[in-house]
Amino acid sequence: MLVAINGAVREKFRICVGVAEIKDVTQDNESRKRIDAELRRVEVWARQQFDLKGVKDAGKIRAQRDFFWRMGVDPTKSRPAAEALLRRVLAGKSLPRILPVVDAYNIASVRLLMTFSAFDAQKVKGELRVRFAEDGEEVTLIGGRKKKLSRRAVVLTDDEKILCVYAHGDVEATRVTDATTDVLLVAYGVPGMPAEEVARDLRAAASMILEFCGGTLISSEVFY
Repeated sequence: MLVAINGAVREKFRICVGVAEIKDVTQDNESRKRIDAELRRVEVWARQQFDLKGVKDAGKIRAQRDFFWRMGVDPTKSRPAAEALLRRVLAGKSLPRILPVVDAYNIASVRLLMTFSAFDAQKVKGELRVRFAEDGEEVTLIGGRKKKLSRRAVVLTDDEKILCVYAHGDVEATRVTDATTDVLLVAYGVPGMPAEEVARDLRAAASMILEFCGGTLISSEVFY
């Protein structure tokens, strides 16, 4: 799987994107039980490591928030996914239990403070691209919420459609379901984040999926 970053995006933001391909995952009751225990462990760990007051400046979250401001997105309203998960835990709530693949990379997201997405690879057509949105372009996010985009928004697309509003909103059409067997895992680098760090975090999140859902890692690469 190749990723082409549009020249205008590269010139303004100098970002990198990591993509891993994982085939033949299994999301059964046994994987759900095992990952639920790990979710509880990471919740305890996060509450020992962080507090709500300091979340906005923790690790990579500061860089992600700064990137959001530059895109015209208010990160106090639409938070980077890693920050949103961590805040949920620190507010005393549990991490969401969605599907084993999603739960696995959410665990990695909390531990690493990196934002990830996973897509059903069989619903992705052609190569991936990162570009600016067209003014008024509309997407349907997971859960059915429609969102109109401005030209400042950065999006991840395949040959036919938008897959994600960069780092904070995946679309409904390509989401992972309980029928998903092949996964594209994406790690969203932001300005100031070294490609080596994105590559390391991508491998860690992929390993988490393999641990709980099985499957085979086909490739793992960072593009910039």
